[in-house]
Amino acid sequence: MKDDKIDIVYLWVDGSDKKWRDEKDKWLQKITGRVPMARDSVATERFRDNCELMYSLRSVAECVPWVNHIYIITGFNQVPKWLNTKNKRISIVQDSNIMPAEALPTFNSASIEKCIANIPGLSERFLLMNDDMFFNKHLCSSYFYDSRGRALYRYSSSHKFTPNELKTKSAYEQQIFMAQNAISNLFGKNMFKYSSSHGIDPYIKSSIQECLKEPALADNFKKQICNKFRTCDEYQRIIFNYYDYVTGRAVFQHAHAKKYGRHKILNTIYNLIHFFEIQNSNVYVSNVIDKEQILLSAPTFCINDGPENDNDILRKNREFLENRFPNKSEFEK
Repeated sequence: MKDDKIDIVYLWVDGSDKKWRDEKDKWLQKITGRVPMARDSVATERFRDNCELMYSLRSVAECVPWVNHIYIITGFNQVPKWLNTKNKRISIVQDSNIMPAEALPTFNSASIEKCIANIPGLSERFLLMNDDMFFNKHLCSSYFYDSRGRALYRYSSSHKFTPNELKTKSAYEQQIFMAQNAISNLFGKNMFKYSSSHGIDPYIKSSIQECLKEPALADNFKKQICNKFRTCDEYQRIIFNYYDYVTGRAVFQHAHAKKYGRHKILNTIYNLIHFFEIQNSNVYVSNVIDKEQILLSAPTFCINDGPENDNDILRKNREFLENRFPNKSEFEK
């Protein structure tokens, strides 16, 4: 690649901040009944903090020290208490600095993600992460971009939902369907077979900017950026990965999770057939106890905080992260 600088962008919020919670509740009351709210759009687990960002940054320091710069997007002037803000490799970005005034305040990560390319100084190629995503091995930039600078996007298998199926899906899945439908209709290519693997995804800034201005999509993007809470009627950020794919800026690779359980022989055969993909695929869990050994061998992993996570699961998840990343990083005070 001509420009080998690769940044990281995180989205983070302190859901315990009283000012933030009061503002969220105020806007929720204003909007409820007038906007088709998704059932999981304002759930507590979407905003609570189990100190994942600190451990994620430790994984950056340990596994990808070559990263150029780290941007943490937040709002309401929030800053993690433990963060070393004097570190020149890290910057706090307030959402008010990258989003239009009419979209603020926002409590919708999907809206913020559509404005990431507005970050001043952001490199042409960058990795977008939630704070619950972690590097787990020493990885080179070639894990995310090929020698031509194309993004290497790892996807999970999917299919086109019927209208009845779609009604039963979460807001997240419906957003992916909207993105699939938009790009499929625009370019005449079947994107319904590609879905997210909940991994650390590579992006190209100029491609995002181009996609946002695409005449068939631009008006929808502008409206969706102003959605203060997540709805079913907006594009998930995977639309930028699809756009990269159809314009020749991305290579899609099938992610395969390692299988284990009662059918040991069948699992062994499957794992051997997909050995290469498994070795290079993200692992996604909510409860680390379910897949602790698989997590330890994955190149990257995501520990999602879902509604099923009680205090005991949260404690065990944090214990796992502390054991896996015990060393304080340069990004901490």
